[in-house]
Amino acid sequence: MQIEKPRKIIFIGSDSRLLKKWAAANITEVISSISFLDNLLPRFVPDLIVFENVRDVDIAEIRRNELLVFVPVLVAADSFESFSNLAGIAGFPRVLLCNTCVALSDAFYSELKKIFSSKKNILPARTGAIVKYAVLFINKNISKALTREMIASQLGVAEDYLSRIFKKELGISLWNYVNEFRLFTARNLLVKTGMTVSEVSRECGIADAAYFSRLYSSFYGHSPLAERR
Repeated sequence: MQIEKPRKIIFIGSDSRLLKKWAAANITEVISSISFLDNLLPRFVPDLIVFENVRDVDIAEIRRNELLVFVPVLVAADSFESFSNLAGIAGFPRVLLCNTCVALSDAFYSELKKIFSSKKNILPARTGAIVKYAVLFINKNISKALTREMIASQLGVAEDYLSRIFKKELGISLWNYVNEFRLFTARNLLVKTGMTVSEVSRECGIADAAYFSRLYSSFYGHSPLAERR
């Protein structure tokens, strides 16, 4: 049985949940900002750099370093609803944008392992930018009754094409991504607000509260009401 090689991952001001999830099988370092990166590189050249929030100047600085030119960068956050720097980073190659709730999935990590082992290439920058804009659109419009056709139309591409490149980039289908982000949003609302289940359902773009409850129970293993107990 082949043992997978541990990978070196640098987390820069990033969500500790991903760190906790990936630390067991990999070698990790955490720094608070990119200003500490130069001091770390002599002893730790990463296979992946993870940001929670990133500026285009940060990506540009990484790519200027010859040790980091081809290192994949992941930007993972709970929400990109107010993310304002997408235009700045969309043109950079080997940059992934993914909500943390999806990045924590086994499907996404499986795609990362393929990238690490050179069994999979990240999409070219211009194609990958379409996926990033799809993720941003989902984040900003999760309260609407989203469809794949609606998302593709907003991006000016064919539905089948968007579905294909989305799955190739992130390892999860476009529709599954929408549903996972809906349910994560719902869970936050159930825990942090006094909204009824019906109100939460509508806020997450699902008009039928009974269907929402079934979907929630199937995904999390308990009902929306049980989330508050």
